[in-house]
Amino acid sequence: MDASASYLAYMAAVASAQGPNPLGALTNQPAGPANMMGLDLEMTRMAQETVQETVSEEVFTTYKASVPIIPHAQPHPADIVEAGSLAAMALPPTDYPLADTIPDDVINSGKLSALQLEGVIYACTRHQMVLPNGCRAGFFIGDGAGVGKGRQISGIILDNFARGRTRHVWFSISTDLKLDAERDLRDIGCYVKVIEGCQQLDRETKVFGLPPGFKDGVIFSTYATLVSSVQKGVGASTSRQSRLDQLINWCGGQDFDGCLIFDECHKAKHFVPGKEKNSTKVALAVATIQRLLPKARVVYCSATGVTDVKNMAFMERLGLWGRGAAFNDFDQFLDAIQRRGLGVAEMLAMEMKGSGMYISRGLSFRQAEFVTVEVNLTPQQIKTYDMAAHVWNELRQALTTAVARTATNNPRMWSTFWSSHQRFFKQLCMGMKVPAIVQEAKESLEKGYCIVIGLQTTGEASLECELSKHGGQVLGFVSLCKEIYTRFVHQHFPTHIQGQEEKEDFWCKSAKDLLLGFADKMELPNSPLDEIIDQLGGPQCVAEMTGRRGRVVRKTPKSQPQYVLRDSDTTGDMDSLNIREKTSFMDGKKLVAIISDAASTGISLHADMRAANQRRRVHITLELPWSADKAVQQMGRSHRSNQSSGPLYKLVTTSLGGERRFAAAVARRLQSLGALTKGDRRAATGADLSEFNFDTPYGRTALRNMYYGICHGEMVAGVSLDSVTHGKYQFGELNSIMQDCLTQMGVIEEGGGNSVKDKDAGVVGRFLNRILGLSVERQNLIFHYFTQCLNANVSAARREGRYNEGLVDITASSVDLVGDPREVFHGVHNGTNITRHVVLSVDRGMDWDSAVQRSKNHEKEKDGFYCSRREVRGRRLYILATQKENSTHLFKVARPNTGVSSFDEEISEILSRYSHVAVDRAEHGWKQQYEEASQHCIHGPNCKNGQACTVGSRCYRVSLLCGGIVTLMALLERTVAQYQVKLQLSKVECNLRVVRVELRDGRRIVGLRYPEVLIPLAEKALEEQNLPESIIQRIKNQPTILSNGMLALPSQTTPPPLPANRATSAVIEPPCPVVRKCLSRATTPPVTIKNFFKPCSTMKRTTSASTVAASQSDSSVEAAGQSNGDATDPDQSRASQASQSSVSQASQSSAIHSTDISQSENDQSQDGESRQTKAAVPNASSTTDGDVVFLSQDSASTQGSSFDSENKLSSSQTCQDTNTIEKLSIKRPLGSSSTNRPAKRQKGQKTNSLMSMFKKSTQKDEVSKLKKQTCPICNVVMKPGTTNGELNQHIDNCLIG
Repeated sequence: MDASASYLAYMAAVASAQGPNPLGALTNQPAGPANMMGLDLEMTRMAQETVQETVSEEVFTTYKASVPIIPHAQPHPADIVEAGSLAAMALPPTDYPLADTIPDDVINSGKLSALQLEGVIYACTRHQMVLPNGCRAGFFIGDGAGVGKGRQISGIILDNFARGRTRHVWFSISTDLKLDAERDLRDIGCYVKVIEGCQQLDRETKVFGLPPGFKDGVIFSTYATLVSSVQKGVGASTSRQSRLDQLINWCGGQDFDGCLIFDECHKAKHFVPGKEKNSTKVALAVATIQRLLPKARVVYCSATGVTDVKNMAFMERLGLWGRGAAFNDFDQFLDAIQRRGLGVAEMLAMEMKGSGMYISRGLSFRQAEFVTVEVNLTPQQIKTYDMAAHVWNELRQALTTAVARTATNNPRMWSTFWSSHQRFFKQLCMGMKVPAIVQEAKESLEKGYCIVIGLQTTGEASLECELSKHGGQVLGFVSLCKEIYTRFVHQHFPTHIQGQEEKEDFWCKSAKDLLLGFADKMELPNSPLDEIIDQLGGPQCVAEMTGRRGRVVRKTPKSQPQYVLRDSDTTGDMDSLNIREKTSFMDGKKLVAIISDAASTGISLHADMRAANQRRRVHITLELPWSADKAVQQMGRSHRSNQSSGPLYKLVTTSLGGERRFAAAVARRLQSLGALTKGDRRAATGADLSEFNFDTPYGRTALRNMYYGICHGEMVAGVSLDSVTHGKYQFGELNSIMQDCLTQMGVIEEGGGNSVKDKDAGVVGRFLNRILGLSVERQNLIFHYFTQCLNANVSAARREGRYNEGLVDITASSVDLVGDPREVFHGVHNGTNITRHVVLSVDRGMDWDSAVQRSKNHEKEKDGFYCSRREVRGRRLYILATQKENSTHLFKVARPNTGVSSFDEEISEILSRYSHVAVDRAEHGWKQQYEEASQHCIHGPNCKNGQACTVGSRCYRVSLLCGGIVTLMALLERTVAQYQVKLQLSKVECNLRVVRVELRDGRRIVGLRYPEVLIPLAEKALEEQNLPESIIQRIKNQPTILSNGMLALPSQTTPPPLPANRATSAVIEPPCPVVRKCLSRATTPPVTIKNFFKPCSTMKRTTSASTVAASQSDSSVEAAGQSNGDATDPDQSRASQASQSSVSQASQSSAIHSTDISQSENDQSQDGESRQTKAAVPNASSTTDGDVVFLSQDSASTQGSSFDSENKLSSSQTCQDTNTIEKLSIKRPLGSSSTNRPAKRQKGQKTNSLMSMFKKSTQKDEVSKLKKQTCPICNVVMKPGTTNGELNQHIDNCLIG
């Protein structure tokens, strides 16, 4: 009997036994009023208990890469972690032969660490898949700063180039990052040409097209270039060609199968499918190039990924929606995720990793510290703020009157007003934090730290407006607040009557003059950025990395501040200004750095162990941004790999309730970012900003409740008046103040009734934004009222068991797997993940020792053990009650058989059923109840429902759905809602949660907790849902009888359509073989004048006479064979000839190296063996002792890697000599044995004699006579007797020509 049948049988037994009182059946007690009042409630609670769940405290888990096909991969040097939920999801197996293309020294030296190789392998594996819509699948690298996304991209490009795909496009946000891209490629031994965008293509294009050197390689382009155009042609034929078309033409059209790298891909997040006109140009261009190049290998790369599900629209190659996917289009996908909140977003991240399309690792924040600094305003600051709030309220009222008097019809008037209102108070809050910021910075400097101050806006636009008013000169620091206020009044306050431009309304003109006069009466703070720089020592002590061109500074501490260009106090070299400022900070010349949004990408300010300034960084956030992308980018500037110490983050906010609006916005974005790109909403940065997060479903409900209570004169349920006012106001006074506040905020119209506008009812961001314009006291009062409503809403959700805390851990003494996981929902498309049903046996009881320890941790007055006042089946029940934190009346209850309850109980309810007992009195009863619950339910061994009853049993079955779940959420929720009442499922069972559990053997499982009885019902519902489509398709496929009696078969020209949720298999292509020529090109350094004319170093190496003899005559070969013992081997002869040929070259250029290597390969392949001889390094067995060979200093580092016939790296033999100046790697023929190597010379042994010296001199003369002089550039053989001067002149002509 399956689970559903046994459960239905149990419910039938309960229904037949219960009669009119269902609780009587559950408790096996006769129904009656006495039981209903007391312990029947206890039994009901016990029946509803499942297992103890706690919010997961393990946000991060140390990451361990698994690359079994590359055994010598080195661990990453930094401390890398992964979100705990993602760590429980394993990547799929892969056998991609990456070792065929990555050189051995790159792997062994750790230039590509194990986790970086893992990213490369899974990206290449993913690119083998062709989606059902015909496009190649893409891969998403969501690694944070310090993991090495650039090297992973370089590894992907190297592998593809070696397999014959020689054209790739790399998009990023700045041209300055091209140097970083080249560095990452060179670091892994990849010398593929990097083309500087389409601009270099324009410069290199000739009459007959591009030269050969620019027809392949990597184009490094910015997103700004992608959306630009270029003029093509001259005269009448002049036309405009988009850069997009230019790139597609260079790639070769729709058959292009190279890589499309979208680095920092969050720049393309604003894409609206179906409404492309509403998309940004960058987002539209990114989506377009993906559609025009369907075979391209797409890699999405960003440390921040996406901050919202709607920003994933451009990631079409992930295959989450579209033809053959689980969702028909992006809108359906977006609705499925957004309606279910962050919990489903966490599951989505896990499923993406399980499908092999996504990885996300990051630097551990264990070394970093997070501190929230709240700045209390001084009385003078409060006075200034209250006056500013009053002035803006007067401006709002005057503007309303002026609009009516002048009949102004400007639809954007009020949106501009509230925008200026927000910017004004934002700058005011920042200005009031400056003294605290300066104090924190000076204290940190005294402790030996250095400072990084982060902000988003510099106020350059306001400064430019102020300069234009005063002819380009300003005397003293500029108040940005004042400029924002006066600019709005000047530009937007109407004074002329509409339709009568020459007629000016006298009242409006007077009001405008009066409002402008208020600006001078308010003591507004100066520009925060200029003020901080001035108080911390000026530009000579502070490194400013922003995007503004000029600033107001003092030349000397006592001089008048004046406006100067930032370039005027620099040396004016070719490097960018911000890079020079960054260098000054990293060298320790300046100990304070200020970064804005313009410098939040690509600049490293961490305590790099390679830098001179290794002081610990104190990162102070003066201004938190709205975008979590920017917040993470800015935090990542001071926390990266290879650092001597982690940063100390200080999030500075004021005590103003409205100023928390900015922290709340960032917290919401960071949580969402963590859920989508880390699998855990708290894992975006490691900072716990949950206390600032008000923009949640509970926050929106609380705001609606507060608005309703204020408008209708009622106190919100669950909120006490004293908790809001602390006895200062009566309810009538409080409600009157709150109504006045809503009027000032523009939420309700003056005289427009007691109702809030529908568009403002649940918008938490607008509420937090508008309260900035209230006085300090009123602002804090209404904000406190809102937080109390939020707490009441959350408490109610907790009591009812419907509060979603995200990923939770099942805590139990032991957890075991029941049977083997079985596949369910066959045929449903869940990406590459299948859905499995896992059943766990959880021992949820609490033994006596654990109970005693818990009681010791809670020693308040009413904490302790309790015994039931009445007996149940001849024994009393025992519980342990402990008071909840931050509550006076709610308690947590723990039982010996079911552990800690998920319900919070009132102390009054507990005292009505239980009495407080001492610890020693509770011991016997607690242990007895604990032991008895291990074998049967609370009803005892004679329970009429038998094994089907689990009420109060210690061993509890937990049913989980693991794997592909997101696509099934709608069906699963619908099934729960349909059968909840019929099957009498508890609220806890109906609350679908993502849980994590650790088995007894250490394995971890993450899945969706789902009632076992509902799984077959959900499968049946799915079959019925697909039945009509299947019947229609079956009818279409049946043959029909024509009027002439002939049988007509259905047409099979097009495949029959599948139901929307049915899987459509993707095509998996095999890996392409390695192309030797392409691999050699990628790993061989290019020839440059710099490395061609490198100074030479000498090295003595042991050689035999056979090499010289072999170059003279066959008879000398035989003589050498007798002296060497095995020199007549044809393989060795060929190797010796190749080596001697390379020695005869006057210069060791890389182009000749490549030629010799190729020739050596061709010669050796005739014998069935794949061997390579290093061109610049002769074979160890073919040179004479005492021969002097001239080598370039970097010749050892510029040699290509060797590969055997199976496309795998072969180990090279290293020739080591104690007398050598440099150690060079020398390839020995595979057929030679160790006995052929020259014996090592013993110390003190004489190696030279008079006769041997004459012999060597003679041999050198003969070799020099036979040596042919060849030009290393054009390979022209010079005439005999050509002098060195003539040869050098010929080489110069070749280089110049």
